[in-house]
Amino acid sequence: MKYSVFNLFILVLASANCYVNIKTVYEWNYLNYTWENKDQMEKAKSSGNYDPYKCVLYDVAKADDGRIFVTIPKEMGNGVPATLATISNIPNPKGQPLNPYPNWGWHNSTWDKKPACDRIINVNRINIACDHLFVMDNGKVEDKKLCVPKLLIFRLKDNELIKTINISNDIANNKAGIGLLVTPMIYVPKGCSRFLDEMIVFIADMKGYGLIVYDASTNRTCRVESDYMKPSDKNFSLGNQSFTYDYGIFSMTPFCNDLYFSAVSSKEIYKIKIKKLLECPGKQEANNHTKLAIKIPSQTGQVTTVGHSIIYNDSKGTSLMGTNVCNKSDNKTVRFPVQLFVALIETKILLKIVTSNN
Repeated sequence: MKYSVFNLFILVLASANCYVNIKTVYEWNYLNYTWENKDQMEKAKSSGNYDPYKCVLYDVAKADDGRIFVTIPKEMGNGVPATLATISNIPNPKGQPLNPYPNWGWHNSTWDKKPACDRIINVNRINIACDHLFVMDNGKVEDKKLCVPKLLIFRLKDNELIKTINISNDIANNKAGIGLLVTPMIYVPKGCSRFLDEMIVFIADMKGYGLIVYDASTNRTCRVESDYMKPSDKNFSLGNQSFTYDYGIFSMTPFCNDLYFSAVSSKEIYKIKIKKLLECPGKQEANNHTKLAIKIPSQTGQVTTVGHSIIYNDSKGTSLMGTNVCNKSDNKTVRFPVQLFVALIETKILLKIVTSNN
């Protein structure tokens, strides 16, 4: 039978000089779960709630306790029984099964019936900060809107849900009603002791070309749009494949009181003052306060920081790049070739998708 094979790599940035060490940590022939019993698995298969062909790893995050969290978005409709999980310690030659997180009870078993909106619907990306897991549930399956998007915050020491931030449709979507909230980025300016009361959360809207800003100190949520969050170069080249991809802001990272961000379909990394974003500026004002930070040779999937550098990937050259953006630097850019995979999806943990016959 033909399945997708997933090789999970952990990227170690050993120093500010970005020495890169990559090793294979997990490998799957297909994704399976730790079922409550065999009957549960068989019913999931027969009903179409579990289809290995539709289960694709998307995002990953490692907690301090060693757990590795993964997301399995419902991009192809029904067939993903749990969209958020951890990698179990159960050995299996075809790949270690996934533990639904926090447990099976949090996951809707089907999407074509009325969903339970207090459960987890569909997750693309996650983040970990201050020993808490931030889960962006976009409330959609394929393009079908089931529930309002919500940000779930779990305390990792006991897996308890401690906060839910519902995002109304007028903020989650643009004026045309289009939006897809994917990436939560947490900024904690004063440390973790009071982060729930002081944190700032940025959420990327990849399809609606915008940014959601949540300020815990005022309990305010708003939407910010600018022309620099839109796609500017939709033509991609990965290996020998060329295609078009029309998506906006996807990845971002806070650094030195600025938020650096890049649209998926663009060759630029921009920055804007975090203080200005908290003012919820209109489009023209956001345009005026956005500055070009780095011009990159091709589109990038991920932007992050290491030391004084902004780290990103060059999708055309399949390499990691780092640009020192400190005021005292000369903005020197260093390239680190990576030959093990075609496209770099993450810089904290990397995924390679290939196809094989088993």
